[in-house]
Amino acid sequence: MLKQRIITALVLVVIALGALFGANELGWQLAIIGLSMIAAWEWCQFARIEKWALKLSYVGLTVVVIGLAIYIDYAPLIGYLALVQLIVVVVAVSRYQLTAGQAVLQNPVVNAFIGLVFILSFALAMIALREAPFSAWILLFSMLMIWVMDSGAYFAGRRFGQRKLALHVSPGKTWEGVVGGIVLALIVSAAVWWVWAAQLEQQPGLVVFVLFSSLIAALSVYGDLFESLLKRQVGIKDSGKILPGHGGVLDRIDSLLLAMPLFWVFWSLV
Repeated sequence: MLKQRIITALVLVVIALGALFGANELGWQLAIIGLSMIAAWEWCQFARIEKWALKLSYVGLTVVVIGLAIYIDYAPLIGYLALVQLIVVVVAVSRYQLTAGQAVLQNPVVNAFIGLVFILSFALAMIALREAPFSAWILLFSMLMIWVMDSGAYFAGRRFGQRKLALHVSPGKTWEGVVGGIVLALIVSAAVWWVWAAQLEQQPGLVVFVLFSSLIAALSVYGDLFESLLKRQVGIKDSGKILPGHGGVLDRIDSLLLAMPLFWVFWSLV
């Protein structure tokens, strides 16, 4: 299983970097829309959409909404959607944990709408962060911080983990793991600032850069917990099987769904 996960991860990295730095603007937009289509298909489970016709309609609606948003002044929309996402995940995860696993977000229509908001916000942020005044490098760093947070949390949790972070949502996660992820994010963001930020025309200060980058990375944990909550409520382990050893697309981008819009807000402000 570990070998399969590593091979899949390496293939995904090669494909992602090739698209990120090799695709033109339209190609990148189509790649993100394609990724969003798969994510929308998998989200149908959380909204309890079972009929193929309804699934295809939901995927089609997602594509139409993203397509329309791309060709309007969608930038301000990302900030509003990010705020909605943050409120939803914090309230839902906190309530589920505090009530020892009582069901939340059981309305299929509400869950379908939430999925549309999350996927739309993620797609627009992924597209916007690659375009001027931002760049592919800024987008890569933003994603890197989430991967660093995940990796640091995983290894720190395995080595030192004792205190459960959210027992009823995701029993495997620990406070020690989160702290380890944040520490690694602080170190990596500081190193990136020294090497790269000095070349930016309007660079944020070291403290602002490191603290906000690490804060967003830490908040991305809520995205992971939120998907775990949704999967727990419908009784599934993985959102899909498209990625050998990893599960579905949502299993790989759950943290990015929340973090990328927040990173767009951060980069827009600094």
